[in-house]
Amino acid sequence: MEAQAKLLRVLQEGEVLRVGGEKPIKVDVRVVVATHKNVLTLIEHGKFREDFHYRINNFPIHIPPLREREDDVVYLISHFLKKYRGKYKK
Repeated sequence: MEAQAKLLRVLQEGEVLRVGGEKPIKVDVRVVVATHKNVLTLIEHGKFREDFHYRINNFPIHIPPLREREDDVVYLISHFLKKYRGKYKK
């Protein structure tokens, strides 16, 4: 929760304060966030800040797990076979 508060401040104010520093430093940052957990459930249990979620949830992209994309397994197997067959001479 403490780290979320600090990151939220950086995203909202556009500045950081170095450890031991006295003056804030202006920054221009972009953040990419990924998780496999249900953030809304974490918010309900008080383990994730709602205001931080609002700030980072500008452009959500949902990628289903591999178990729901069975067709992709064939492509992954093909990729890794090509990658490692020369290395192991198989």
